[in-house]
Amino acid sequence: MWVGISILGIFYVLAMVFLALFKRCRKFALWTGLVAVAVTLTSMTVTGSQINAEARAAGYDSVADQRDAQRAGITDPAVWHSQREAYLKTWAAEKMRKEATAKATKDQERTQADAICREDFNCWSNKFNRAATKACAPQVERAAKNNFEWTDSFTSPKFPRAAINGNGASITYVGDAIKMQNGFGAWIIMTYECDFDTVAGSVVSVRVNPGQLAK
Repeated sequence: MWVGISILGIFYVLAMVFLALFKRCRKFALWTGLVAVAVTLTSMTVTGSQINAEARAAGYDSVADQRDAQRAGITDPAVWHSQREAYLKTWAAEKMRKEATAKATKDQERTQADAICREDFNCWSNKFNRAATKACAPQVERAAKNNFEWTDSFTSPKFPRAAINGNGASITYVGDAIKMQNGFGAWIIMTYECDFDTVAGSVVSVRVNPGQLAK
């Protein structure tokens, strides 16, 4: 009975969610939907307790324990209890092997993708641009002796240029989207360079000087 109530409750809640899309029915759908949720959750709790009770009555520790026995193809609870530990260890080992294999495959695919990307200037420089911007910007700001103001925008990023060093282990990101105020209160456009370590994912050094980048 409780299983049927749970199923009906789920369908009723979904129906009320749909009905709530219509303004005239929204209030009705809200209140009856809340009642249905409460009834459904109670029903599902009772159903779960009943199923567990039936599994224990059949000689198993819980419904999950019964499912494990069915997975092993064992119908006798006594036999299952005597062999359960061995099956659980075997399944755990199989799961670990599958996870290790999946991880190794994923790592290999990532390594291959990185190798291909490294050969493409735009791909490799764009790959680390966001991380470099987040790490470099605060260090550029520290070079300001007084006030500073970023002038970048969606179409004009902080680091529009880049130079890949060596085999791509580091990238120098360059920009001029900041103004710094000197001791006399005048605003000066500054050019900055940030060497970003692509392996460690950190800033190596930052250089800031007056002037704009050549167009």
